[in-house]
Amino acid sequence: MLYTRLMGGIMRSLSVSSARSKLPSLLDDVFTKRETIVISRNGKPVAQLTPIPSDTYTDDAARFPLRGIPLTVVDDFDEPCPELWEALEQ
Repeated sequence: MLYTRLMGGIMRSLSVSSARSKLPSLLDDVFTKRETIVISRNGKPVAQLTPIPSDTYTDDAARFPLRGIPLTVVDDFDEPCPELWEALEQ
């Protein structure tokens, strides 16, 4: 992975084969981090993945589906679980 200075900014750049194998995580980065990624062939930029402008969608629930869901942590979340250790030993 390289970082390329293109159009006044520094962007992550990868080869076509690397992008092909990592496409799902690249799309996640573009969507959640609002990051632009340049895809190169033989060292030359041929395409870029860019986020859709945020004014295209207004529903934050669609962009961050877990936001607003209450999270409960039990008091003994970090206590050892003897039943688990016994099961793992068998």
